[in-house]
Amino acid sequence: MWGINTNYEDRRVLQNTTNFSFLKSSNLYSDNVPVNRYLLPGSNDINALRDQRHLDFLTKISYTPFQRYRINKGVKIPVSSDWPTFDLTWQHGINEFNEFTPGLRRFDMFRFEASRNISIGAFSNFRWRLRAAGFLDNRDITFYDFFHINSQPFPLLINNYEDAFMIPSFYSLSTPEFYVEAHLKYTTPYLLLKLLPVLSNTLISENLSLSYLGSRFQPNYTEIGYSISEILFLGELGVYVGFNDIKYNSVGLKAVLRFN
Repeated sequence: MWGINTNYEDRRVLQNTTNFSFLKSSNLYSDNVPVNRYLLPGSNDINALRDQRHLDFLTKISYTPFQRYRINKGVKIPVSSDWPTFDLTWQHGINEFNEFTPGLRRFDMFRFEASRNISIGAFSNFRWRLRAAGFLDNRDITFYDFFHINSQPFPLLINNYEDAFMIPSFYSLSTPEFYVEAHLKYTTPYLLLKLLPVLSNTLISENLSLSYLGSRFQPNYTEIGYSISEILFLGELGVYVGFNDIKYNSVGLKAVLRFN
């Protein structure tokens, strides 16, 4: 499958201007800037948030070798394959801002992904995804165009986010550097708790997950998780532990309510 699209944006930096609060009466508010090492004072000024105009062209190729199909009323529906799905994306971006020198600033981004969802027996499942991406030249990349790694730090989620890091803050993992990301998740009805007499007849499933992120100038981040899903058919509870360069960093609890 091949697709192409174009996008234009007039980007504006939002300011915190409200003076209403349930808890405080102070009119002093922090800047509307995410916590990220590339936005700290003294960092490269090009990376900062700024007003700009943006235009990009993006093309993506998706291919699954030996894909099987079934025909339903003349419609071809993908079924399964013994091979992963491969995705290759190229984005050519053009930004215009005049704080330094007038003119257009261009970049080229490439991203490669491979993923597969494997059924193991009647009720077990193993899913994995590998992603690698980078810019040909990242000297003119502003924060808008960083690689924004999916992180979900809230302890309560109203969606089942796949391939996400459950502990780091929003945008804390964003980077303009080449990076490698991997996610693995194994789901089974019989792992630990389902072996107990009280829970053996319930419909809950157990999940083991492993996520990894490696990029330049940042520690190698690894996250290990264990969760129980299908609680009352829509809930999931889990605990996740994060490591920087194999050293313990943090732990977090997560509750998920799935309505989709």
